[in-house]
Amino acid sequence: MRKLAIRAILATALAVICMSDWSFASAAKGDPKNGKAKYMENMRCSACHGETGKGDGPAAVALNPKPRNYTDCNEMGKRSDADLFKVIKEGGPAVKLSPLMIAFGAQLNDKEIWDIVAFIRSIPNPPCKVTAK
Repeated sequence: MRKLAIRAILATALAVICMSDWSFASAAKGDPKNGKAKYMENMRCSACHGETGKGDGPAAVALNPKPRNYTDCNEMGKRSDADLFKVIKEGGPAVKLSPLMIAFGAQLNDKEIWDIVAFIRSIPNPPCKVTAK
């Protein structure tokens, strides 16, 4: 009887984990192809960060500080996927970064933001080693 109860508890826990949409999930939760489309859409991200993510978009020349270069693994490795999600959703001031990075939470749903995070992580080749937790 005890083994049956343990199996039931484990099966329930596994089902909850598999069906949950936890916000602390990594960029693996997102789709980089869909993220690229959202990133490029109406120059939402590319206007500042550039089409190749190097922080060299057409609006970047007028910005100080300059937009993040997603190919700079020294910097990007220090940012967790949750950090990227939060800055996209809530803007730079939410994570003590530039106030010029506006919040996109009103324009994008969480799935779209995770897709953009996945795309940003796919930009550097080879990928950056993320050391942030």
